[in-house]
Parts: sequence; structure tokens; C-alpha cells
Amino acid sequence: MKLKDKIVKNRVGILIFIGVLLVVTIIIGISYAYFFNIEIKNNNTISGNINTKYYTFESSGNSTLSLTINQSDLDMANASNDYSSFVSGNGGNINVSLNTNGLKKVYCSYDLVYEPVSAYTPNSGAVSAGLKEFTLSGTSDKGNSFSEIDVSGSSTVTLISGIKISTDTNILEKWSFTAKYYNLDVIQDNVAGKTFKGNIKVANTNCSFNKPARIGYEAILLDNGGGATTVDAAKAYIEGRTTSTTPNFSSAATTNEGMYAADDDYTATTGMKSYYFRGAVDNNWVKFGKDSSGNPIYWRIIRINGDGSIRMIYTGTTAPTENTKVVMTGAGTQINATTYQFYSSYNNPSYVGYMFTEGQQHGNGTPSTIKTAIDNWYKTTTLETDAATKALVSQDQIFCNDRSATTSSSGTPGEISGSMSTRTTYYYGAYVRLINKKEPQLICPTASDKFTVNTSNGNGALTYP
Repeated sequence: MKLKDKIVKNRVGILIFIGVLLVVTIIIGISYAYFFNIEIKNNNTISGNINTKYYTFESSGNSTLSLTINQSDLDMANASNDYSSFVSGNGGNINVSLNTNGLKKVYCSYDLVYEPVSAYTPNSGAVSAGLKEFTLSGTSDKGNSFSEIDVSGSSTVTLISGIKISTDTNILEKWSFTAKYYNLDVIQDNVAGKTFKGNIKVANTNCSFNKPARIGYEAILLDNGGGATTVDAAKAYIEGRTTSTTPNFSSAATTNEGMYAADDDYTATTGMKSYYFRGAVDNNWVKFGKDSSGNPIYWRIIRINGDGSIRMIYTGTTAPTENTKVVMTGAGTQINATTYQFYSSYNNPSYVGYMFTEGQQHGNGTPSTIKTAIDNWYKTTTLETDAATKALVSQDQIFCNDRSATTSSSGTPGEISGSMSTRTTYYYGAYVRLINKKEPQLICPTASDKFTVNTSNGNGALTYP
């Protein structure tokens, strides 16, 4: 913030109550301490309770959260855009429960929402600067959570949606919440002496006897999770067997070894590993999209990416049979009948790029022959021409054209200093890993080798994903 925006505040007392009727009160007093109290009370009017002769879905809250903030914490000297004076120690809670009296196969879902009754009006300076003033966050004992969400203003805010609770998983989920009020580098006196009210509620509940359809990656994990009945348990199973029985990459797998786990480009951000297939797999087929002749396209799932998306490889327009469900070759497995060179020239190591710039290790100025052929095929399929199909294809998933290189087949590929020589033999990362029987590398080592359409995760060099 500019110095002119750093105006000393004359706030003296703050009292905030939050609950299933969440009340925020800010008062002026003469104390040198600010009191920040959050109270969540039982309230039988929580929306979302469902009572039938077969099951009861209900929510309740009963806890108190309180804080006392010293005067010094709210001084202008401590004001900072990313500094919070208030960190809760206990957390008020909401319990969500499903009682079926022993009845099996009941499936429910619900949202948590914050609903203002009298709006907490955000400071105009904070709004224009994109700053948070009053936030809520929450975690449950079942591993669900939402990070700090700004609940300033007069609109209802969905804190988290589509939480599942069922007789297959848990029948009681306990939520705890944290509220924070930030000391900012802008005037915040507009909230002094005003009262704000709102509700944290369970809303949009839905229960049925029909198991909800599992989204793609959940179905894959549960089908390969050793009989696990929850996605988290399936992940734990796969990660556990990866640790205890790391695949032997010195030889090809000739049986269905199932799935293994490894970090990829998204793990650091999402906290989720990538789960990849290995061996004589036959349960990873997908029919998705059509080619320019209207033929359905078949794919094999390679792995689940660390953001929950699914990575597949083209397998042709021929459906698998009992005899070809593991390996399919021959007519109908290529995009067309033409055989292509990767690139027509071969006397410069720059040409190994999916795109390349002559003389550079990681240049992306010219498309390879292979890229042009794939683009020409792709743009005629419904993956591009049909809006509904296209919407399902990620525009920012990474295709890693790993161009790390070494002059020794046993060396560790990396960066080549200076311009690439036309008289030196280079061994690239994928080749070195293959001949040395090393584990797959799912983290792309160089930013310019991360081919994407959008630039959120990669180089943005592609027209088609």
C-alpha cells in the first residue's frame, strides 16, 4: 500500500460473534484491548434436516470460540496485507449426521453456506485492493476442508459444496471453523459501532437410495484400490503398496500389476499424487469422441494426474475384444495410414523437439512434422468441433517433451551450456531412463518443455490440447 493509504485507525473495541446464528458486533470502548469473540450455538432451525421413516439427516452445532487481541496487534505499525491478527485456537463446530437405524445404502450430499443477515460492509479501499477483511475457513474430521473465504458483503457465500455422507463411508462428520478479521493498510473505521449477523448453515441437502455416479478418477481409484470402499482408502492402499513393493523396472510387467503412486507436476499444489497403471492392464479402456468420419475413438487410461484429471493415450477407432483388451495393434490403431518422420532434418539435436528452435535446447519456434500431423487430425475430431466434448478436455494439462540431455548414456540429463553442437551425440532424458531401467519421471524438469494451450501450468505453445 502507498503511504497515503496508511491512515491510523481509531478502532478501540471489536466484538464478533459467529454461529449458526453468526453475529458480528463491533463496538467503541475505552479499553486498550480489543475483544474478538466467536460463538456458535445450537439452533434447531438449521436448514437441511431431513426426516423420513427410513433415515434422518440432521445437523447441529454447539461450541464457543473466543479470542482477545491486544491493542498492539491492531496498531498501524502491524498492518499488513497478508498479516492476520486473529488465529482461532478452538473452533466452533457443526456436526452432520446420518441415522439410518441399520438401513444400508443411503447416500446424502450437502453444502455449507455463510448467509449474511445484516451485511458486513467491506471497506472500499480493501475491495479495490483485493484484500480480505473478514474470512471463514473450516475443516472436518473426515478430511474435507475449505481455506479462507472472504465473507464480507451482502451475498450468500457457498463455503464448500457437494460433501458426501453415506452408509458406505461415514455417518457422522464434525466440522470446525475459524474466523479471521484482518488488520489492513487501509481505513477500516467504517465498521466501528455496527452490528453484523449471519448464519453458517448446512444447505442444499439431498438423500436417496441410489448411489451417486462416481466422477472419473474416483471410479478408477476404487476399481484399483484393493477392495477399498472410499476414495481416500483406495489412495492409501495404492500409495502403501508403492512404498512396500516398488515396481521392478528392470523388466517388463507381464501381468496386471494395477496402479502405483508418484508425485507429478501438480502434487506440490494439490497435495494429491499421480496414480499410474503398470503391466497387462485390461480395465483402462475409454470410448470418447469421434473422428472426422464419425467413428468412435478409443483410448487407454495411462494415469490419474495430480489434479484429478485423467491422462489417456489414443488407441484407434477399433473396439477392444477379449483377445485384444491388453494389447491392440494393426489397422485402426493409428490416426491415419501415413508413416511420418518426427522431422525431415536430423543433423541437429534441436530437431528432437515437439516444437523447436534450431540451435536451442528448449526452443519452441517451429512445429515438428509430427505435431503438424497430429494437429491436422485433432482439429477434425469432435474433441475440437463439438462444444460439449471439447469442454471435457483440459486446456492446461502438461505434455512434457523432456529435452534434458547428456553426452553420456549413463549420465544424468540436464542443461547444455551454450549453443547445441551439430557434431555431438546427445542422449535425452527419456532414452536414458529407458535403457537404464529407471522409474518413470512424472515431473517435467524444464518449464519450456511443458506443452499446454493455456499458460497457467505450461508454456502456452499449443493450439490444440
